[in-house]
Amino acid sequence: MSRTKYFAAFFLVLFLVFSSQQVVSADDLDLLNALDQEMSTTEEKSGDDLDLLGELEAAPAEKKEDRFKYLTQIVKNLEGSLQLRGHYFYRKPDDKEGLDKENPVGDALLRFNTWTGGNTLRLDLSGWLEAGSQQDTYEGIFRWPQDRDSQRHYLELNELYLTLSQDTYDVTVGKKIFQDGISTLFSPADRYRPADSNDPLDPKDFGIWQTRADYYLGKYTFTAMILPVFNTGKTPSEHSRWSGAGGDYELYGEDISGKKIEEDFPAISINNVGYFARAKTTLHGWDLFASAYHGLNSYHVLREETRGIKKVAIKENVKVGDYAAGFSTTYKKFEFHGEGLFNLSYDGKDDNYINLVGGLTYTIDEYAEKVFLEKIDITIEYAREEVTEKQSATGYTTSSRKGRLGRNNLFTRINFKYNEDLSFQYVSDFEFNPSGRYNRIQSKYKIREGLEWILATEFFNGKSDSYYGRWKRNDRLITSFKYSF
Repeated sequence: MSRTKYFAAFFLVLFLVFSSQQVVSADDLDLLNALDQEMSTTEEKSGDDLDLLGELEAAPAEKKEDRFKYLTQIVKNLEGSLQLRGHYFYRKPDDKEGLDKENPVGDALLRFNTWTGGNTLRLDLSGWLEAGSQQDTYEGIFRWPQDRDSQRHYLELNELYLTLSQDTYDVTVGKKIFQDGISTLFSPADRYRPADSNDPLDPKDFGIWQTRADYYLGKYTFTAMILPVFNTGKTPSEHSRWSGAGGDYELYGEDISGKKIEEDFPAISINNVGYFARAKTTLHGWDLFASAYHGLNSYHVLREETRGIKKVAIKENVKVGDYAAGFSTTYKKFEFHGEGLFNLSYDGKDDNYINLVGGLTYTIDEYAEKVFLEKIDITIEYAREEVTEKQSATGYTTSSRKGRLGRNNLFTRINFKYNEDLSFQYVSDFEFNPSGRYNRIQSKYKIREGLEWILATEFFNGKSDSYYGRWKRNDRLITSFKYSF
């Protein structure tokens, strides 16, 4: 998209916002003028004979109807944030053709969300405007109903959904972010949120098209969803340092030399519709859920075709059945949680496997005061995957195993709270086999109400075929300022 089109889209959004504000102002002026005219008429009629009883008996003025009520609500309920972010890589990446060598890198992100309607029927919308200095990363505006681009869009209208609320049920139709699972750091069940992973360690969640019904029966909530449009997340450009030396973010460590890689993107079709159901409740201090999904898998597999004398590798999203359950409970200063998922790949086109995670969070407050802190929260989780049946379908050569996180990982997060304005955080993910490691150290300072400054550093290491080892030259320093309004 040319810069001219980008600026046109940007100023169009500003025009709509300020035009709505003028509508509000004009409407308020009309109401004040009507009140002035009414007061002048009352004074002429009453004169010196005006008495208290006459004023009490006078009929109240009829309230003027706001013809733009639902439009002005969009402006009145507008919230958002502006983030300016930069990061500097400590080392040069492994060289490859067309590599984006931009360093340092900067980007700006303006988020917005608002709503209009009432208690029964409500329309929500959210999205963002963004731009940055990365190459081969930004292009165009949002794509509906299906987004096949790997690039970020300068304007992304991410959510737009209508909700009908009743005493015992809610019905939602439109595009909305959907989250499943109960675990804190890593959730096997939470795999239905496509994300913009152009920066894999700073993803943005995308909404998915859905028709959803939530039914409330006492302490139980039952959810049923139809997902008519399948969207995968965005991966880094082949020219990005996040794609590794092989040039494909999802096929790292695979020998794809001499092979042409194609992507078989699922079309919008009745055969590609997804279905989801979930039940959750709280019983005797235990939060519980169970869910089931039938549809396309978010992870890719590879199949091969021979065309003439050439072999072509094709990335494909195959159909699966996912069955998950989990729990969370508290005991004194401990919070315990666990979750599991069984992935059933139809016709052997991918692995069948069980993915489990268990962990706890412990809060330290009394002893934290001895080191001049208000509170320390420690969260530790261990995730494990067991393959029950390997990929076996004819023509399918590579399973989704490489792209699946949580195969044998120890996740850790420690939050240090100094006061309401200053906090620190340490995050780690240790991959046991093949060994790899991710570390992040961060500080967050609230400069004033609504304005915060974040300074962080990230380190990657491990074997080249591990999840984090492929980014061992991407250690970086990150800083950002975020203003919320």
